[in-house]
Amino acid sequence: MINPIRLKGTPANISRYYTVGDYYTKGTDEHSEWGGQIAAELGLEGKVDPAVFQDLLAGKVGDLQLGRHRAEGKIQHHPGWDFAVNAPKSVSIMALVMGDERILAAHEKAVGVALDYLEEHASLRHRVAGEIVHETTGRLIFARFTEHASRELDPHLHTHVVVMNMTNRQDGDRMVSLETRAMFVEQIVAGQVYRNELAHDLRALGYQIDFDPRKGLFEIRGIPSELAKAMSQRAEQINAHAKEHGLTGQAGRQKSFYATRGPKEKISLEQLHDQWASRSAPYRKILDATRESADRSEHDIGPPDDRTSARAMLFGIRQAETREAVNNLGRMFRLALASHVGEVRLSDIRPLVEEHENRFKLLATRHQTGDEIHTRGRTTRRTARLELALSEHLSLSLGDATPIATAERIRAVMAEAGLNPAQEAALLHIGTTGDRLVGVHGVAGAGKSTLVKSLNDTAPQGMTLMALAPTSSAAAKLGADARIDSRTVASLVAGGGRTIDDSYVLVLDEAGQLGNRQALRVLEISRITGARLIILGDNKQTGAIEQGKAFWLLQKLGLPTAELTESVRQETRMMKAAVTQARLGNYAASLENLDKVVSGGDAEALAKGLVGEWTRLKPENRANTNILVLENATRLIVNSKIREALKTEGAIAAEDARLSVLTPAGMTDQEKHFARFYSGGQVLIFSRDNAGLGIARDAEYRVVGIGRDANGRQVVRMVDEHGRTIRWDPRIGRASQVNVFRSEERDLATGDRIQWRLVSHDLGLKNAERGTVERLDGAVATIRWDREGRVQDIDLSQHKSWDHGYAETVYSAQSKTYDRAYVLAPVNSGLVTGQNYYTAITRARYGVKLWTEDRERLVEKLERHSGEKTSALEGLGRLDRDSHRAREERHGERWDRLRDQQRGDREERKDRMRAEREARERPEPDGLAHLLAGRAQSAVETVDRWLTNILTRSVEEGRHGPTAPSRADPTPAQQHDHGAGHDH
Repeated sequence: MINPIRLKGTPANISRYYTVGDYYTKGTDEHSEWGGQIAAELGLEGKVDPAVFQDLLAGKVGDLQLGRHRAEGKIQHHPGWDFAVNAPKSVSIMALVMGDERILAAHEKAVGVALDYLEEHASLRHRVAGEIVHETTGRLIFARFTEHASRELDPHLHTHVVVMNMTNRQDGDRMVSLETRAMFVEQIVAGQVYRNELAHDLRALGYQIDFDPRKGLFEIRGIPSELAKAMSQRAEQINAHAKEHGLTGQAGRQKSFYATRGPKEKISLEQLHDQWASRSAPYRKILDATRESADRSEHDIGPPDDRTSARAMLFGIRQAETREAVNNLGRMFRLALASHVGEVRLSDIRPLVEEHENRFKLLATRHQTGDEIHTRGRTTRRTARLELALSEHLSLSLGDATPIATAERIRAVMAEAGLNPAQEAALLHIGTTGDRLVGVHGVAGAGKSTLVKSLNDTAPQGMTLMALAPTSSAAAKLGADARIDSRTVASLVAGGGRTIDDSYVLVLDEAGQLGNRQALRVLEISRITGARLIILGDNKQTGAIEQGKAFWLLQKLGLPTAELTESVRQETRMMKAAVTQARLGNYAASLENLDKVVSGGDAEALAKGLVGEWTRLKPENRANTNILVLENATRLIVNSKIREALKTEGAIAAEDARLSVLTPAGMTDQEKHFARFYSGGQVLIFSRDNAGLGIARDAEYRVVGIGRDANGRQVVRMVDEHGRTIRWDPRIGRASQVNVFRSEERDLATGDRIQWRLVSHDLGLKNAERGTVERLDGAVATIRWDREGRVQDIDLSQHKSWDHGYAETVYSAQSKTYDRAYVLAPVNSGLVTGQNYYTAITRARYGVKLWTEDRERLVEKLERHSGEKTSALEGLGRLDRDSHRAREERHGERWDRLRDQQRGDREERKDRMRAEREARERPEPDGLAHLLAGRAQSAVETVDRWLTNILTRSVEEGRHGPTAPSRADPTPAQQHDHGAGHDH
């Protein structure tokens, strides 16, 4: 991997550190070299000259002195950055302990390839019309220094790449300071480029490798893990410090790196080699066998076949667009390379990207979207089509319904409902509109459920309102508050809207959590059935897990939307101010208005402080105070601390039962399709039977490893509860039909709070439901659920989708309300975003207390990371062009024809539903003749509809000439998921 740091100190000291050595005397075989386009043009080649190196660090290039002029005539120049490239530990052992110099050469070559990629992102910045503009130069000058030992004197092959703070547009141009923003964004990608290049060459040298396709890390097969750990004292120090202090991510590890640095110890490289030989002696036979096996197997493996490269690049593109509509091209490269370490290199997949771009399947974005820096932003044609389809559905919904009620009827209900002016205006808007699709954008706690209850009161007899939401808890809450039936979006989509018709009003809450694909499917159900669709949400709250921000996008494309700007949830002046300032992005002011902000200490200490304060509350206040965390790792820490405290005070029984739980493995649908992403110990549960393999729905199957079938394709080897081995090919079937879990263990006792983690129709439980264990008999728990106080006996040895229910993630808490909230926000967590912070504090009526390591750093983090998702149309700069008004001007006649057609289709659908209902109610006649006649009639109707469509299409083409949809304006069939799925 590559770890960049900003250099500090004088040029003289920095030069000495890299050229002479610090904690051991550098050896003659430790490589140094100039690099970068600028170095070649300056005539700098071969070994690094310390004097020239020092001048360049000082910003001196010939007669030019770079830097800013300060007081007293001083010039201040920042020397540069160190992008350290680190080899895997097993590689260091075989190269340095076993003396395989071929690996040293492979390392140097791989570093060079990674640096070529990194140099492409070198840039400068300047002002144009008062605006700061970043301009890519692709030109660097750097010095490479390869070293063989860590500070703890372990074998550690790594190369320091000292990048000078200078660049220019072309040879001969004046040097200017380097802008490294894009390079820092791409350093993770460069690290993967290095690993894939190195792993490929190691295989050519005869070594076998084991790799993690999710992380892209690899090690040489056969190196004992005990030896690797023993030779990683420095890494162990850093990891232990990071764990102890709750430091995560690269920034956290860097803090641990400096905090654990010991005193310098000067020793010769020859002495080090003697030490390493002695420490590795117990494993010498294994190491010798690994080396001998490699020597016997050395061969030219050549480039991968076209199918392997294409499969890797396609995976990278699809995996990237799973979460975001717009991604850096580098992220697609990284995911592609990580999934095929040792098989493909950057040079193998790069031409495929160019091919995708030439065929307009991969589109370059030019405009900012989301809050990530896009050095080379890309979206896919099928993602853009998904968003275009949203615009098309919006256009087809206008004027496509009758009002729910008259204005007079609505005003009569309003007189009794006690609504505020904004709620009244919104009720009139959604109740009297003739549009089938309408939105209500409201701040958190704006009383949207009260609005829906009032709408239900205005609805005439025969009209049915149904509450929908992405999560079962949110759907159930809206349904209960508004006194209407509820379903999850997934449930509605899975059923295809079979029982829905134009007498339904679908009220979709928490629409901000809806990704593009789910939104499109709900819109399609509304279009087919004629059901009105009212979308409620808040763009400032936590967004979708999947790609897209559909609710925001629909508004930008022209969705008729009512605004609710006043929160009725917060009941104190301070809380109202905290929420208002957070919504405006003034996070420092928002924190000032919280009840309390505790800072200092690590995550463990913060969790201990939070739990200590919570346990001092009276039992009735505990029940009304929710503990909110941002990620599952922190949730586990808090739950553990709370259980310790409750055991001490006797609130839960002293005797625990040790039970197995299943926690989601977090695999995407793309990963589920490939055997290489499965690992031993995972538990698979299928939602469909597979009679051919003997797989039963809802049974547990434990992964024992990866194998190959008769055709050499990778398959997953798993065993059932009877020990029977099954070989399953995940490429056959749908990824959504398998859930992948990790098996973990939890202690449970009488009195424990419990949270259900997965919808269970058999048990009648929704996701995130909470309850209290009133009795525990072995694995059978008697649980009193918070919802309606229902008491239920559950065998937890059979039903394992539960966990302790003290702390809750912000995502699952969305839509819920509590008197108070305690929030744990570790700064280094990737989930600390403006949206998550805003969502967390808006759960509380009266007050919020927050724990974080550093208050100022938290504010900086929230300001930098809003958490906002990306949009393809926004990134392409097409929001205005593809709004429903702009498209209406271009396609007005087409929309009119499609509206007429969809009304006709609905009438046919209602006739079919009526006929099917009547057929179900009639006694079934006997006889084969009747059965065959019915099937024949159905076949005739199908063929008739097909011929009618062909004739209609032929008439249209004869009248207007054959038409081919443009890339910008695809046909409805192309825009939908099933039509866009084959773009690559």
